[in-house]
Amino acid sequence: MNESLSPGKITQYLRTTFLGRKILCFDVLDSTNSEAARRALAEEEGTVIISEQQTAGRGRFGRKWQSPGGKGIWMSIILKPQLPPDVIPQLTLTGAAAVCLAVDEAAISFPGRGITIKWPNDLFLNGKKAGGILTEMSVSSRRTSVVVIGIGLNVNLAETDFPDGLNSTATSLRLETGREHDRARLTAGILNGFEPLYLEYLSTVDLGRTLTICRERSEVIGRKVVLENREGPAQTAEVIDLGPKGELIVRLVQTGEIKAIISGEITVALHD
Repeated sequence: MNESLSPGKITQYLRTTFLGRKILCFDVLDSTNSEAARRALAEEEGTVIISEQQTAGRGRFGRKWQSPGGKGIWMSIILKPQLPPDVIPQLTLTGAAAVCLAVDEAAISFPGRGITIKWPNDLFLNGKKAGGILTEMSVSSRRTSVVVIGIGLNVNLAETDFPDGLNSTATSLRLETGREHDRARLTAGILNGFEPLYLEYLSTVDLGRTLTICRERSEVIGRKVVLENREGPAQTAEVIDLGPKGELIVRLVQTGEIKAIISGEITVALHD
């Protein structure tokens, strides 16, 4: 199943009306998000950029994302939603929900809960990171002109594909199930899942079903987490829920105060 991805292999599984109806596949890119940003103004909404390998794949805060050739799904979706910039980060949850739907549609059986979402953008399997979402945008006249949703999913990576030190914290669908999986079908499944969730959001500016999926698949609701604070000491909190805009609702352990966290970094407490 390590055959290269191609538009033909993916579109045979597509049920979308516009998402992925143009797919550009590359053997190697620095980053699919970077390539999507370079092409965004010239391409129509729904164009998808895919690379077999990324030499400079990245996650949030510029962290390096390991993306070996022919083993994962490294893709970016070009969107042009014309929405205020402050609501665009909510589409990160839509991307995460779409991955959950794609894995469900592929009927992949996992031990435990399967794919879960560690707020705000990480995809987990059995307590280890298996993927992530990176949302980037270009703003013009206080409106968002272009949004790029980057999606990375570790599909058929073996233990040797991860650098030393990552084996204890990262995993893949193959490692968790003991077999390889069809990347073309999963890629189409992500697009099939994303389009209706995105269209619902465009029409209502409400996360709707996305929020339901993210609550059901949350890695952190009901658990204690450490809230990282770059401007002060970290705080331990219990995650209560996700708010209507995808914000994290927590109760601070030290004071009992309930807060809504709009953005930031969290880690699951070791003994939660």
